[in-house]
Amino acid sequence: MPIRCALFVGSTRTVRIGPRVAAYVQQQMEHRGFEVDLLDPVTTHDGFFMKLMEKPAFHYREGETVPAPLVDVSNRVKAADCIAVVAPEMNHTVAPGLANMMSYFGASAYAFKPSGICVYSAGLWGGARAGVALRPFLSELGCLPVSSMLHIAKAQSQFKEDGGVVELVTEKTCERMLDQLEWYSHALKTHKDQHGAPSQSYFEQIRGKR
Repeated sequence: MPIRCALFVGSTRTVRIGPRVAAYVQQQMEHRGFEVDLLDPVTTHDGFFMKLMEKPAFHYREGETVPAPLVDVSNRVKAADCIAVVAPEMNHTVAPGLANMMSYFGASAYAFKPSGICVYSAGLWGGARAGVALRPFLSELGCLPVSSMLHIAKAQSQFKEDGGVVELVTEKTCERMLDQLEWYSHALKTHKDQHGAPSQSYFEQIRGKR
């Protein structure tokens, strides 16, 4: 069975290169046999996830009508074996559009899956500070990041609208990140298929005992 990846796009600006960077990462993943489900807040469900989150999927009570986009994307994230994010650095931290979309879904959708980080910027640091900020964010969701990150410096030069040349360091760093993501995805998927998840939800295991 191929590894299924939910690939989140983090940029929501009117003028953006995020989709071109994401297309590159998706292409590299598909060359390895991944099945990639692209989740872009601008285009997924006609921009439903461009709205500032007021009520996450897991806050709906039994009997309440959950919006169809939440049901659909929640099921897609849960079906994934791993998570990947492609995001710009904004104000030295995580892009708000990415945090907003991913926060619609609780740890039950992300838990016990590996994640890969691709960050980019127009400057020399390649979104490194956003990458650092994404590590605790993704860890708290339950999808622990692999150690290697893809940092893309001067992304506007490598991913032009009419083409551009991807630098060798970008290719090699992407390869290294995907090597790790693929290995961990297979390992965790195999173990979960054989043994299941190791614990109940937080509310069942911790708060339910009070």
